[in-house]
Amino acid sequence: MRATIVYGFLGAGKTTLLRSLVPQLASLESTALLVNEFGIEGVDQVVLASDDLTVRQLVGGCVCCEVRGDLMVALDEIHRTVRPERLVIEPTGLASPDTLAHAFASPAVRSMVQVDSVITVLDATRYALVRDHLGEFFPNQVRHADLVLVNKTDAASDEERRDARAWARGLNAEAAIVESVYCRVHPDLLLAAIRHGGVRRSGPGDDVDLGAHVPHDDLVGSGLERVVLDTSGLPAERVDSFVGDLAAGVYGEVVRAKGFVPHAEGCALVDVVLGAWEVRRFGPAPLYIDVIGRNLKTNEMETAVTHGFKELACTA
Repeated sequence: MRATIVYGFLGAGKTTLLRSLVPQLASLESTALLVNEFGIEGVDQVVLASDDLTVRQLVGGCVCCEVRGDLMVALDEIHRTVRPERLVIEPTGLASPDTLAHAFASPAVRSMVQVDSVITVLDATRYALVRDHLGEFFPNQVRHADLVLVNKTDAASDEERRDARAWARGLNAEAAIVESVYCRVHPDLLLAAIRHGGVRRSGPGDDVDLGAHVPHDDLVGSGLERVVLDTSGLPAERVDSFVGDLAAGVYGEVVRAKGFVPHAEGCALVDVVLGAWEVRRFGPAPLYIDVIGRNLKTNEMETAVTHGFKELACTA
């Protein structure tokens, strides 16, 4: 299998890109999707599955630390049961390309899949906040890319767009850098990036001593923590105020929150990224929100949405 990795910090637009990228690739060659998320359930997996995409997910950890475990199981399952020509991989938004490259350079993984292209999604409105607060893994996602999508340009000022492009170009002189809204990009650009990546990565590579790899926790390494909230008891009329408070810092420094809440007409998808938030109608889904941030006020959040985890789900 040949593989394309899609990087991007939490909330940059990776899921939006995948919803268009995977069908485009599938029209040209058989394609499978592997999603890696933190959390008891994968929010992106639920969203992508709603588009009738078949998704294999890894949750609760970092894909780059799963060479001997779930990653190998997932790759073997995909290789045996689907046998796609292309595998699209969405790591968690906190994944480090350096450690992920280590995982995919192992002989056992290379026997099943070869990474030939990398696409990184960059939020033009918030890249500077991420750059200044969350360490080197974010610049490295840009350095490793064959295509950088400077996304959300409709919400960015001209200065933000110029600065984002200049920052990306300063880190990566070879990548194609394209501005986008909702990650809409011409299919030919995506295919060109994949072909270009194949040329850049055509060398034989070096075998990797897996025994030298020290597993890490991307959340801890970034100074972040995670809380999963059951939202089944949250009244629909209180959703906007609660999500607004999450974004405003009432419950701590929320870097990212994503999940599902009750809605007057079923349930809704919640998306919070560095102070901005959105609630939009969604179909059937489990009722919970996965919150990532610093100094989170867990008790206060749990009180706001009521205590307990009932494992209920929305119905259409």
